[in-house]
Amino acid sequence: MSENKSVNRLFLISVLLYVGVSLGMGVAANWIPALTKMSNYGSILLSQILVFLPPFLYCKWKKIRIKEFIPYRKINLATIVLVVVCTYLMYPLIIVINAISMLFTTSGTTAVMDMMQGQNLVLSLLFMAILPACVEEFLFRGVLFQTYQRSKMLPAIFLSGFLFGCMHMNLNQFMYAFVLGVYLAFLVEATGSIFSSMLAHFTLNATSTLMTFLLPALYQTEGSDQLFQVQTGGYLSNMEGNERLFFLMGLVIWAIIAVGATCGAGGVYFAICKINHRWEHVKHMFSEGTRERIISIPLILGILISFGVMGMRIYMERMA
Repeated sequence: MSENKSVNRLFLISVLLYVGVSLGMGVAANWIPALTKMSNYGSILLSQILVFLPPFLYCKWKKIRIKEFIPYRKINLATIVLVVVCTYLMYPLIIVINAISMLFTTSGTTAVMDMMQGQNLVLSLLFMAILPACVEEFLFRGVLFQTYQRSKMLPAIFLSGFLFGCMHMNLNQFMYAFVLGVYLAFLVEATGSIFSSMLAHFTLNATSTLMTFLLPALYQTEGSDQLFQVQTGGYLSNMEGNERLFFLMGLVIWAIIAVGATCGAGGVYFAICKINHRWEHVKHMFSEGTRERIISIPLILGILISFGVMGMRIYMERMA
C-alpha cells in the first residue's frame, strides 16, 4: 500500500473518530448528566486529543519516528518577526472569508467566541492557541503534508489545507481554515521548519482569543450590540435594508484592504525565503515529486462525511 493511501485512511479514521465521539458524547449525556457539565477547556482538550491520537498511533503502527513528519530547522529572530508580520498581513483576508461564510451560517467562529466569553485569558491562550498550534500542525503540516508532497508539491499544499478546513466540521471555519492551511504549508517550505507554521497558527488563534476578551469592552455603547451582530454573523436574508447595506459596504472595504495586505504578505514571504536561503527551493518545488496518485476512496469518504456534518449543522441552524 502506498503512503498516500495510508494517510488517506488515517484522515478517514480521524474524521470517524471525531464524529463518533461527538455523537457518542451527545447520546451518553442522556444517561450521564455529568457530561453536560464538562468545562469548555475540557471539551477543547478532548477535541485536540481526538486530533492527535490517530497520527500518533499511525506513527507507532508504521514504526516511523515522529521526527520524520516534523521538518525541523532552527529559525532565527528575523524569521520569527517576519512570520508574525506576514501572518497579520494575511489577517484581513481571513476576516473577509469569515464574513462571507457567515452569510450562510452562524456556527463556527461566533459559537467559539460565545463559548470563551468570561473565561480565564491565560487558560484560553493555552487551550485555544498553543495546544491547537502544536497538535493540528503535527497532523496537517506534518503527517499529511509531508507525505503528500513526496508525490507532487502543489496538490499536497492545497489538499492538506483543504483537509485542514474539513476537519473543523463547519462551513464557517472550513472556508478560512482552507486558505490558512495553504498559507501555513507555504510557510513550512519557506523556512524548512514546521515551527514557522506553528508560530503563525498560534499568532492567529491568540489574536482571535484576545479579541474575544477585548470586544465586549469595546462594544458597550448604545446600539453597539446590534452593530457587533451585523459585523460578525447572521444570514444576509435576515438583515434589514440598512443592515444589509452596512454589512456589504464593510465587506467591500475589508476586501480592498485584504487585497493590499495580501500583496504585502507576498513581499514579506519573499523576504522569509531569502533569509532562510530557501528561495531557489520554493521556485523549483512545484517541478519535483513522483506524480503518484494522491486521491483514494478513503480520502473521498472522509471529505464527504465532513461536508455531511457541515450540511447538517446548517440545516439545524435554519430549523432553529
